Amino acid sequence: MKFLFSSLGKKLQIAFSGLLLCIFLMMHLINNLALFIGPEVFNAMVSTLESIKPIIRVMEAGLLIILIMHIGNALQLTFSNRKASQNKYSNQKTSSLNSRTMAVSGTIVLLFFIIHLRYLWYTYQAHLFIDENETYYDVILREDWGYLGHTPTAIFYILAIMFIAFHIKHGFQSALKTFGVLKQSRIGLLYGLSFIFWGFIPAMFIVIIISIQFGIIN
Repeated sequence: MKFLFSSLGKKLQIAFSGLLLCIFLMMHLINNLALFIGPEVFNAMVSTLESIKPIIRVMEAGLLIILIMHIGNALQLTFSNRKASQNKYSNQKTSSLNSRTMAVSGTIVLLFFIIHLRYLWYTYQAHLFIDENETYYDVILREDWGYLGHTPTAIFYILAIMFIAFHIKHGFQSALKTFGVLKQSRIGLLYGLSFIFWGFIPAMFIVIIISIQFGIIN
């Protein structure tokens, strides 16, 4: 138990919780790709999720715990590293810069999640439709702030997703180096496979947003 609260233990918790969050993003992307098929399929998919809401609530609670664990351990590790660097002026500047950059990108990602939950997620959960004819599909395409039909919101989403991609990339690289995985080793292909999470998945989310802005999804 003591190991989990050590520096290496916290890094392990950050890596594990980060991987679980990446898997969630992958599942979230798969659901959102239904937008390309059409409103009927997308609305049916969301309605199916609504029909198993108790299960979804349990999963959301688990996701929240994972997110808190990830943020909490990351903050503790950042503060402890900063304190150590103050005691050792000769610490690697690159490592310090990376830690600060991760903290900034992590804060922007957190802000993005708050906005996403405040508008899209909450509208779905509270069924705040404009009228009886508006569907889940239509909500995403709204041209109001917080929704993807709104160009400034779409730009913010794209920038935030780019930060998420950077955060995930650095997280994978840091975790693999921490646990001694070298690019030249037999399991070094994990560096390449991580591109799925920090490159392909964020890019596909951006493609969805651009498709909405250009009317491909309408």
